Amino acid sequence: MNAMKMNEETWKIHAFVDGELDLASRLAIEERLENDAELRQRIDAVRSLSDAVREKADRHRAPETLRKRPAALAPAPAARARTHAGRLGWLSWRPLAAATAFATVVAVGLNVALLHDSSQQRLMDEAVASHVRSTVGPHLVDVASSDRHTVKPFLSSKLGFSPPVSELQLPGSQFVGGRVDYLAGQPVAALVYRQGEHVVNAFVWPSDAGDSKPEFATERGYRIAHWSQGGMRHCVISDVNREEFVRLVDAVRSAAAG
Repeated sequence: MNAMKMNEETWKIHAFVDGELDLASRLAIEERLENDAELRQRIDAVRSLSDAVREKADRHRAPETLRKRPAALAPAPAARARTHAGRLGWLSWRPLAAATAFATVVAVGLNVALLHDSSQQRLMDEAVASHVRSTVGPHLVDVASSDRHTVKPFLSSKLGFSPPVSELQLPGSQFVGGRVDYLAGQPVAALVYRQGEHVVNAFVWPSDAGDSKPEFATERGYRIAHWSQGGMRHCVISDVNREEFVRLVDAVRSAAAG
């Protein structure tokens, strides 16, 4: 691969991780991920770097020397004999220092918020891409069965963790089966349902986060909800209407708890 193609490939990887690719380009990379181990490693490396920055950015403490700086900057007794002009210069500098410090704090806070938003956007973009790929192609499920005792062992053997697998107690819902997919930087279980004529993908993977309430969003015409529950991260996506989607998410949460 020549330098130009390498640079273009690197740019696409970073854009993919940051959720900045168009849907067609994202789907193309998602398809390559299944068989290209080198590409998976490169994307994982970029994601690891991004996650490390996000996890560490809000934990940096100001150095001891910086916290002591205001006292150190106070005029020493010998310096009190400065000229009136010198004192005016010092007084005019202090507001600038305070403003600079405040701007730094604000910038760090905004950076952390942007990193969090970027992570959430990446999750939604990847969920949409995986959902679209599964519905327009032949790979909706790896194992087609409405029997959880068939689907769960298959997914567990492929993923190295045991995802909660269950039918949904919701009128019009049908459990279609499951597949192994790739989301949020790791392999995940994709449980597939039909809600009337609509396909539902319910992604689940291990998480260290505590339980949280669902966060809802709409992305490219699809409704998405994601939350943590029982040591698992859940992300549900479909194109059903808003009221039905809320009932669908409640049913997935109840099934995962049951």
